[in-house]
Amino acid sequence: MFVFRLVPVLILLALLKLVFCGVYLYYSRTGQVALQPAVAMATVEEKAQEPACPEDLFRALRVEREKLAQREKVLAKREKDLALLEEQVKRRLASLSSLEEELDKKLSELRTIKSKRFKLLVGAYATMKPSKAAKLLVSMEPQMAIKILSALKTDQVARILSAMPPEKAASLAESLTGLPPREM
Repeated sequence: MFVFRLVPVLILLALLKLVFCGVYLYYSRTGQVALQPAVAMATVEEKAQEPACPEDLFRALRVEREKLAQREKVLAKREKDLALLEEQVKRRLASLSSLEEELDKKLSELRTIKSKRFKLLVGAYATMKPSKAAKLLVSMEPQMAIKILSALKTDQVARILSAMPPEKAASLAESLTGLPPREM
């Protein structure tokens, strides 16, 4: 039983020996394998000293390598500069976005304050006597008077307009409708 297991291993070893011997014989006959270490070293040194290309080509390649090295240095410097600029841009964008958020908050606060003040003003006109409110609205800018009148209740607007001079009341009433003035 043990012998049957060894037979394939022995056959494999014999085949490997044949292959290695064949390869060695082939290279030794073609002269690519030297049997003496000194001869082998001499052939290696000769091959290293012999240029595979003409000297002009070597010089041209050396010049090209130097140019490429210089370009690589320039590109590396530019990459560093671009990285720094990119970082600065990111920081500035972050600060601008925070400023924008701050500005939006302040604008929102201003709008709410303006809205509260306008509601307070409308409340004041709502509690006034119609004759006093009419006098104040007549003397004020038409756009502001229209805003105030449009925020009041219908019956309050009617009482205030009735206390105004007819021309001014008609003009404000037309403006309150939102329609363009008609041509006569």
